[in-house]
Amino acid sequence: MEQEITTKDFDVRFSDCDHHSRLKLSNLFLFMEETAIADAERGGFGLWKMMKAGYTTVITRFKIRILHTPVWGEKISISTWAKEFYKDKVCLKDYSIIDSQGNSIAQATSSWLLVNLKTGKAENPANSPYPIPLFPGKNALPEMMEILNPEIEPKLIRQEQANYSDLDMNNHVNHCRYVDWVMDSLDAEEIKERRVRSIQMNYITQIPLGGKVNIVRFKNTNHHAYIFGMNSEDMTQCHFQARIGFAD
Repeated sequence: MEQEITTKDFDVRFSDCDHHSRLKLSNLFLFMEETAIADAERGGFGLWKMMKAGYTTVITRFKIRILHTPVWGEKISISTWAKEFYKDKVCLKDYSIIDSQGNSIAQATSSWLLVNLKTGKAENPANSPYPIPLFPGKNALPEMMEILNPEIEPKLIRQEQANYSDLDMNNHVNHCRYVDWVMDSLDAEEIKERRVRSIQMNYITQIPLGGKVNIVRFKNTNHHAYIFGMNSEDMTQCHFQARIGFAD
């Protein structure tokens, strides 16, 4: 039987929104995470099966382009699929987000590692104990996600600590939580005046319970803000990188 693409529907609830009645970016990431989990379960390679077989999957990069930010009361549908194993290293997974009228409101792409729990090392995703269905050539965002180079004039914004509510079942800070840390690093006025049109998140090293992270913001370019999370005890160690793109 031919594999079908997984689609999941969501209502934008009051608790999902910011004080402008717009869907918080971190909650949009949570919606996409739930869709990815549903896709894995539907495809037969869900979390528990993978862990029993000695493997897990870890997200390494994520990029989303936003055409419209949903508001309270809107209904959206998110579709996701694995499209390619890139250079025998990562699984590329895309997302398409539409509103209730079928209009495209966002597209995203992401990369994932297949990690052997015994060795702690990544393996070729094609070697997964449960085959991952692929949809070759079906692109939501065709571009690759590059490493972000440090920009000029770094400024320490604040420090974050990984607390109980930040962790997920993998026992480290959930990747959606980083998005809140990044958005909290923007000024209230620039969020109000300049719509976020894109964000790329690169997840470099995991943050365990109690880990402290220095949030560093660099001088803006014309259309982007760069925010990195650096280890508070070793500022040469980067935990995550973010590039936020603003609409003109």
